[in-house]
Amino acid sequence: MLPIYIICHANCEPPGYLCSYFDKRNIPYRKINIIKNEISDIDLDATSGLTLMGGPYSVNEDHPWLADEIKLIQKAIVKDIPLMGVCLGAQLVSRALGAEVNTATNMQTGWHQIMLDTSKLASDQVLNLDNSFEAFEWHEDTFSVPSGATLLFKGCGPEAQGYLYGKVLTMQFHLEMTEHMVHEWLTRYNDCLPEPSDYVQSPEQITDRLSERLENLHAVADKIYDWWLSMVRDNR
Repeated sequence: MLPIYIICHANCEPPGYLCSYFDKRNIPYRKINIIKNEISDIDLDATSGLTLMGGPYSVNEDHPWLADEIKLIQKAIVKDIPLMGVCLGAQLVSRALGAEVNTATNMQTGWHQIMLDTSKLASDQVLNLDNSFEAFEWHEDTFSVPSGATLLFKGCGPEAQGYLYGKVLTMQFHLEMTEHMVHEWLTRYNDCLPEPSDYVQSPEQITDRLSERLENLHAVADKIYDWWLSMVRDNR
């Protein structure tokens, strides 16, 4: 199996649990920091899939690497390479597919319910998940659903929380969180947090029952990663 490229956008937003998932299943992968590495380091002819992680940026900002990464995503989609976009990664995919990415009405942080709708999936696209689950959120921007995509995940903040477009899976929420990542984000981004609300949780709320919540999150991650990985394997 050719390696899966994991594209990161910040040292403080690593793949986290995703790497543990790949390691346990002997899935080869390469991590690329798009800020430090040239986009040319990614060979689309030598990969099984791309995963695009989060980062403290907006696709509406003026960074030289943003346009290059969007072009890379478009090339990958033309080549029918499976992609998985997380938070900023999902927003980059959405922009690459011609959808809108804008500042959300409310910043969203902490643990929130995600509703799953598989009613429009093909009969062979079975995603073995409950109709709702708790996931970790930390974002200021949101995206519209591209034409031709199937909205899978809905939330109580921005409704569009993730979709499927062919072999492209996007998620606004974070399945990859680890205990270290949660505490690091709370420290690093503390000054950016608004007052607690229905959408923004306090540090105390976020860390309440953290081990239990992360265990449940990773159980959900296993099923979603399994599902996406089946597209990668079918593409070989």
